[in-house]
Amino acid sequence: MGYAIVGAGFSGMLAAYLLEKRGIDVTVYEKQEYTGGHCRTIVNKDLYVELGTVFCFSEHIKELLIELDIEYTERFTYRNFLDANFSKVEQVSREKVASLMDELKRLTAIIDSWYPTIKETNYGYIDKGLMVSLYDFFKANNLNTIIEVVGPHLSSFGFGDIKEIPAYYGLNVFNVDTIYYFIKGNKLLFINTGFSEVIYKLSKNISDIRYNIEVKNIQHLGNKVKVETEYGYDVYDKVLVTTKLPKDVIKDGLYNRLMMKIDTNPYITCAYEVENKNLVTTYYKAHLGQREKIQFFHTFKQSNKTILVAYCYGLISKQLINSITYDIKASGIKIKHLITPKQWFIFPHLKADNLTENFYVDIKERQKETNICLIGSLVSKPSISNLYVSIKEFIDFL
Repeated sequence: MGYAIVGAGFSGMLAAYLLEKRGIDVTVYEKQEYTGGHCRTIVNKDLYVELGTVFCFSEHIKELLIELDIEYTERFTYRNFLDANFSKVEQVSREKVASLMDELKRLTAIIDSWYPTIKETNYGYIDKGLMVSLYDFFKANNLNTIIEVVGPHLSSFGFGDIKEIPAYYGLNVFNVDTIYYFIKGNKLLFINTGFSEVIYKLSKNISDIRYNIEVKNIQHLGNKVKVETEYGYDVYDKVLVTTKLPKDVIKDGLYNRLMMKIDTNPYITCAYEVENKNLVTTYYKAHLGQREKIQFFHTFKQSNKTILVAYCYGLISKQLINSITYDIKASGIKIKHLITPKQWFIFPHLKADNLTENFYVDIKERQKETNICLIGSLVSKPSISNLYVSIKEFIDFL
């Protein structure tokens, strides 16, 4: 039995690894010349800097790290918030903390009573009450303080403006547990040598990875599936798709309609070497949710070197990079030089006018009757820890 996997990000590489552990031949197709997707680490001597995925929240990912013999640390991440004048401000006033905790209890009760399906690993049934924007959902339920907490972090990590993203996605991505993580300042999990180490260890156990080869056509051929590239084609028992593909690549009506409706958010990370000083993760509160404005920065420090990675909405341009650089300098930080800017397209999702109650339910049913399946962030909450659980459950089901 042979499987093909389209996309060599975390989901694709993990699926290939788990399948090969079961003795199944797997071929991975990746249109870039490297694997890993958003798990991208750059190295400066003995300093490992994340350009993509930075940390994890839950216990789930530890299982994989232990299996792959990858060292990790858990540490607190302190945060600052700056106003429009680059002065420190509170994220939420102390007077509102009691109100926030009360609202979180009420939000938990609302989800448990009316929307329990959003606790599932993968996307599923979408109640009409969750098709409104997350902002309108919170307002309708008188959860005004939560807006001040969720809005900044939701936008900072590239999931969009709280007034635009459907509540269904917002509550899946930034659920109650995640909100508590940020409020309490719980420890986060960091991989000592970067998330690229996970991809490297997975790739050592995968026999057939085809780099810089874009898939042009996927279609059923009897009870098999044909995968075609510019250089020829192969036939497989099953094909797993982990990434958004252009129109008409998949010759399946339902999947093709999904691919045409999927949106992603353009997002940039910029790595700088800065003067060696004590810096903590800093959010630009006045910019949060705005395109072409720095959202926040995170720092990596070892020996006498400090690397700052800034995060921003938009498409890379000289003007935008200069704007990010200016705002960092205006925050009192001396930049030595820019190391690299990196363009990402993240968070596959549907806008509100494309959502229907059974959209993902129909996909789930289609998976049962076809040898072409969608996995990873196309059908699942996009956090690394959740993707790990989702992919494991999918492979176990097979």
